[in-house]
Amino acid sequence: MVIRWLEQAFSAKRSVVWALLQTALLASCLGLIFSAKLSAQELVIESWRKDDQLFWDRVIIPAFQRKHPGIRLKFAPEEALLYDGRLYSRLSTRAAGDVVFCRPFDGGLRLNDKGFLQALTEKQLENFDPKARRAWTTDDGKTTYCLPVAYVIHGIFYNKEIFRQLQLEPPKTEAEFMDRLQKVAAAGKTTPLALGTADMWEATQVIFTGMGPNFWGGEKARHGLMNGSRKFTDPEFIKAWRMMSQFKPYMHPRQTEMSNSDIQLLFATGNAAIYPTGSWDIDFLRSTSFAYKKQIDMGVFKPPLENKNERCHLSVHPDFGIGINKNTRHPEATQLLIEWLASQEFAQLMTNTLSGFFSLSKHTVAINDPLSLEMMNWRKECDDTIRINAEKLNRVWPSMEEELWYVNVKVVNQEMTPEQAAQYIQRIHEKNAYIQSVAP
Repeated sequence: MVIRWLEQAFSAKRSVVWALLQTALLASCLGLIFSAKLSAQELVIESWRKDDQLFWDRVIIPAFQRKHPGIRLKFAPEEALLYDGRLYSRLSTRAAGDVVFCRPFDGGLRLNDKGFLQALTEKQLENFDPKARRAWTTDDGKTTYCLPVAYVIHGIFYNKEIFRQLQLEPPKTEAEFMDRLQKVAAAGKTTPLALGTADMWEATQVIFTGMGPNFWGGEKARHGLMNGSRKFTDPEFIKAWRMMSQFKPYMHPRQTEMSNSDIQLLFATGNAAIYPTGSWDIDFLRSTSFAYKKQIDMGVFKPPLENKNERCHLSVHPDFGIGINKNTRHPEATQLLIEWLASQEFAQLMTNTLSGFFSLSKHTVAINDPLSLEMMNWRKECDDTIRINAEKLNRVWPSMEEELWYVNVKVVNQEMTPEQAAQYIQRIHEKNAYIQSVAP
């Protein structure tokens, strides 16, 4: 009897000990799992800049991870033309990355208005002045929803070797620009103008908004469109479309089938003389030419003036900000990333690595790339403006952006006259509820 009681007591004690051991083991495993999650968080960065994959992977991400080894970063760019729609869908279904590249003005504002982005604090924004924040701040000025990161400058690249062979100087006026195209065409060896219309956006975001400000007078005209005192049918806008309507004979015979990537390659391999684009293409053009073991001797000139003695207007455009997905699963890690992106270290790294992307922060950074520095110095002699439809003019349906793509391709392909383009866009413009509310 006693022996049986002792056996039962020992058995019960053994069960308790085993239960305690199981509990301790489970707690230990959960602790290890939780610890592993903390030390191996992965933040996904959404972007439309596929051209920059190499620079993020090899330079920017390693620099961040040296400071935060427990946080992995994954740069996950989307095709530029698909980015906005797919990002919106992913944000709507809570499947988007932890931080996202933000379009300036109306593009980013739409995401904020839908509640997708986390408002930034004054502490996070202390290195950015109100002008830098403007492209990612609500109309009432109370909320900045994306960290201002970089701006770009529009310009026109040219192949110096081709210009030397033909004894050409970079043009300063529209007439000189057309003269250079004609002389390259007459030589018959290379495509005069590297411009395609398959992707559609280049005719608007490069030609119309990059070369147009010298015709319509930059910011004054842009604000006139916003307050209703100017119209797209005014003569200065028609002049810009008229310039564009002359380009077709100097473009590649298959330009309607050529994407932006095709055009980049055409110029980078020395098969085109003049490439209207912007500072954002500097590094990519060099990298592309490296693949062919011969880097082109590349120069750059300002968008041409209508008349030589006029004041120049330069499209200095806030290109991208970076915002926090409000539904990120790693809120603390994303805060650390945003803090680093706002730092002097990142500003200098980006300037060194992504030549042609200029920091929007107040930090002093050294610009060592000669082409970037040349374009930056243009700002000392020209007045800044931004892409004409970026702010408030896109708040209409159909979108002003999409309609400009359609019209500008038609003008370049000589399927629509400058006057028809002006009338078409003005009709779209007049539907804008924002414009109607402020027009005199």
